[in-house]
Amino acid sequence: MIEDILNLAQETTPEKRHQLVEHVTELFVNGADSYQTEEITLFNTVLEKMLPAMEREQKKDVSEQLAPIDTTSSEIANHLAREEIDIARPMLTQSKALASEDILRLAKTMGQGHLLAISKRDNLESKVTDVLLERGESPVKQSVAANSGAEFSDWGSRLLIKLAERDDKIRDALMERADVSEADYEKLIAQMPSEQQKRIREMRSQNEELIHDLFHKASKVVASSKLERKATRIDSKAVLKEIRAGQRTLGKAITKLALSNNLLDICFLLAEMAGLEQKYVTNVMVRYDATGVAVLCRALGVDNTDYNALCKARAMHNKQPQSTVENWINDYQSLTDRDARRLLSFMKIRLSSLESEAAA
Repeated sequence: MIEDILNLAQETTPEKRHQLVEHVTELFVNGADSYQTEEITLFNTVLEKMLPAMEREQKKDVSEQLAPIDTTSSEIANHLAREEIDIARPMLTQSKALASEDILRLAKTMGQGHLLAISKRDNLESKVTDVLLERGESPVKQSVAANSGAEFSDWGSRLLIKLAERDDKIRDALMERADVSEADYEKLIAQMPSEQQKRIREMRSQNEELIHDLFHKASKVVASSKLERKATRIDSKAVLKEIRAGQRTLGKAITKLALSNNLLDICFLLAEMAGLEQKYVTNVMVRYDATGVAVLCRALGVDNTDYNALCKARAMHNKQPQSTVENWINDYQSLTDRDARRLLSFMKIRLSSLESEAAA
């Protein structure tokens, strides 16, 4: 393999250089998890030397293929991240080869397209979000507000709350975050038109009892729960990985588990995807109402058909009649995605507050 690469490297024609890049990139991507340090260094070194001679389309292909590869060299990642946005976007949005200092430097120096791509990274430190909020135009600010993996400094939080007064998209995004304080959540509600304020406050009031129930009874419910992991060919941890990678939908996984009456693994998936402790999800799963489960499923994008399958499994477990299932489904159809995400956010904020109060 190494001899093939070295032989190709001796060629000087554009066609041979193109062939070399394709060959090395393919080898690198296919064996990234198994190569030794020397081999990884060789691939990176060859590609680093070939970067200046690559044509635009090939740079774009290389960026797309190497962005998910953690062993891509910092030099390659930084070089491609500074190219025009179509080439840079994959590196900016997902490459772990870019260090925190690299991301911060790019945020301080690049244009709006690059800032927007950076704002979509899975994790953003507060020092980066400060720069994005300071330099970014509205689409960048909105994207930062909507990024659940973005951390905010006190300055950044105050700025976003202020910006939300005149930017509905920022306000809506903040109201779906779980790291907003209750005081700031109240400020966001106060910025809404009076009719929307009334509706949101009513929904909060209706769910306050559920949240207190979840907090005070969750551990007892889990201890007394008769949920059991059923015999199934489905590995819930593997399924979770596939869902996060976009290879499977949460709804279809729920349907499959529901057909096996495996409510315990459904609780696991819902808890992981919602960012809640599993004891809280188990609590809502075994209740005789469907409010909590409906909020979780709608907020996480579970469609009506898949929710129907879950309702049937829950009703069977609780020995509830078909008429109850029909009522649950009708209620689910009237629950909007946005309201569900807001309620889930409120649920997480309140549970966090209750946990802090109990710890104190």
